[in-house]
Amino acid sequence: MMRRWLEGWRLCRGLEPVIEDDDAYAAVLRLPGRDRELFARTDDPATVDRLARGLTADTWLTVTTQHGDEVARRLAEAGAQPFEEQKTLMSIELRDHPRASAEVETVGPLEYVKVVVDGVVAARGMAAIVGTDAVMHDIHTDPAFRRRGLGSVVMGTLAARALDRGARTGLLMATSDGYHLYRKLGWSAEATMVTASGAPDPRPVGGDLGAVLARG
Repeated sequence: MMRRWLEGWRLCRGLEPVIEDDDAYAAVLRLPGRDRELFARTDDPATVDRLARGLTADTWLTVTTQHGDEVARRLAEAGAQPFEEQKTLMSIELRDHPRASAEVETVGPLEYVKVVVDGVVAARGMAAIVGTDAVMHDIHTDPAFRRRGLGSVVMGTLAARALDRGARTGLLMATSDGYHLYRKLGWSAEATMVTASGAPDPRPVGGDLGAVLARG
């Protein structure tokens, strides 16, 4: 399931095709401090340790697991820097998803939804249709318009559009903020996603500049 989610995620972000090796999938992001992100193919301890020990400061590693705290501990012990927030891989049968209607734009495999209130984009989101999967991404409600059910409208519209395009299963990576909304809409938690970055290079950077500091 993680591999299926990953393909939709990289389409939503406009990334190059994912690189596969024996231990992990690699996505190239070319962002400051996040040049690449590895997605472990397993949470096997030996594999997690090996991947964590090989991380550089600008590479992230995400491990999908049923044992989030244990994996975070292993990552830290191997020298990586786990992020405090653990995200959740979730799924739903789209036929069971509440449906709604809002403004939709289609661009290739991508569906964009926005809810406009008084001329302002109050809520938005997108989905990548990959075969029979719809991978939801970047679901956001402007703080000034929260607690009005607009996030549910975005999700319901994406679900309806995905069904129209032949998708059957919805997939997403939920933050702690979004998790409760998705649960209310019928999504199920499948696994925890633990992410860490590589430790910064401790070597001095010229003269008196001192050691490289960890990213804040």
